[in-house]
Amino acid sequence: MKEFLFTAAIPYLAKVLLASAFFYGYYRLFLRDKVFHQYNRFYLLGASVGPLLAPLVRLRLPAAVSLIDRAPVLVLHAIAPGSWSEGEGIAGATNHSLTGHGSGAAILIAVYGLTVLFALLAFLRQLWYIRRLNGRYPPEKLGPVKLYMTREPGTPFSFLNRLFWNEDIDMDSERGRQIFLHEWWHIRQRHTLDLLWLRLTMVFFWINPFFYLIYREIRTIHEYLADQFAVDGGDRYDYAELLVWRTVSNRSLSLLHPFFQSSIKRRITMLTRFHASRPGYISRMMVLPLTFLLLCAFAVRKPSLTSPPRLFTVVIDAGHGGPDNGAVSGDVKEKDLDLALALKVQQLAPKYHIHVVLTRKRDELAGGKSSIHSSLEYRAAMARDVKADLFVSLHVNNSGGGTPTHGFVAFVSRDNAHYSQSTQLASALLDAVKRTYATDENIRQREEGIYVLREAQMPAVLLECGSIDDPADLAFIRDGQQQEKVARDILAGIQRYQEAQVGR
Repeated sequence: MKEFLFTAAIPYLAKVLLASAFFYGYYRLFLRDKVFHQYNRFYLLGASVGPLLAPLVRLRLPAAVSLIDRAPVLVLHAIAPGSWSEGEGIAGATNHSLTGHGSGAAILIAVYGLTVLFALLAFLRQLWYIRRLNGRYPPEKLGPVKLYMTREPGTPFSFLNRLFWNEDIDMDSERGRQIFLHEWWHIRQRHTLDLLWLRLTMVFFWINPFFYLIYREIRTIHEYLADQFAVDGGDRYDYAELLVWRTVSNRSLSLLHPFFQSSIKRRITMLTRFHASRPGYISRMMVLPLTFLLLCAFAVRKPSLTSPPRLFTVVIDAGHGGPDNGAVSGDVKEKDLDLALALKVQQLAPKYHIHVVLTRKRDELAGGKSSIHSSLEYRAAMARDVKADLFVSLHVNNSGGGTPTHGFVAFVSRDNAHYSQSTQLASALLDAVKRTYATDENIRQREEGIYVLREAQMPAVLLECGSIDDPADLAFIRDGQQQEKVARDILAGIQRYQEAQVGR
């Protein structure tokens, strides 16, 4: 869940937010309060759907740099400032620093989920109010419209094909006729469906302020369209007077809701422009290149701006194998524990921008060799052939009848040509693993059984993951979930070492 939150949910929300900002900004600059209301209506509907879909589109185009792809990184940095270095990739930040505190992710998920729940309940409460009106007043059929004669505050208003009228308004009067035409146009054009969609979008994406702005604008455009229909063939100024009358009679003025901040001012202004020419073809067509650029920004696959310049190749050596069981405790064999951990490291490696090569993938001596010595020679040669940057050999200790050691221990060889870097790698690994389990932070020198460390032509570390004859260590390293945590720590340690080397 934590990994999904920081590698998928937050980046997706960040991209939706940026896409919404682009679409609404374009509307605000080029389309707002223009006379092509029907176009604006469908544009704003598209501006509520497009941002939800754009981050999901993937195109295979020539390599390009997408500044928008940096948004998830900036969001993560804002959530946990100072918790990860600028050189880390998103996956590294997620799995190394941010997920080190599961409670933070849980709190974020809980707050977001509770807000969605409260917003959904408020939305359902409004729907329930309308449903109660259906049962409180008998309807009259006017063609496809159901008319309800009420004395409810805020009427008249329409919802889907229902028109809730106020009995105090004479429908046969000139003003009553214009109000009826206004609400009838809302029903005919199915404006309620627009609002239902946007309200649901606001419930689940409450964190996005641009959806609220889009909702407000599309309500105003609905009023423009209904006003235009109601005033057709009539006196626009009488209709404007009617709008003022309805506003004054239905609302109490206050300092928090001044008259000129109401959409009524925009509606009256728009009434005087209904017979103007219909320019703006260029401003409407500009949405096409905008949408294309937005899709390119989100859809082009490219290396992250904060990822390493190239993938590190790391050989992960699962110790022993085949006839060589390694340390044994009851029915538990070291070779099996080494292999299980190595496979998890390889599985998770892509999220850390690390390429992992295993010396063996099954229960056999590395390379399918028939002897331990030839298997060791194969491991060292393989690391050279794949041009590995690092070599990490995984083992589990055995006290051999003495006092069992406890926790993780790292060994290096002085005979390795990259002894200094090997020591730095060992330090980075232990520093990462100690967040999960006990470690001996003193890096040890291996005096025997060091063939692969000595012959490796790159920094090499042997990591002993606890003692098989220590009950606590054995219970820990046998647990699949703990193995996954250790695998992440190993990759985080490699990534930390890698970044330190790149920064030199």
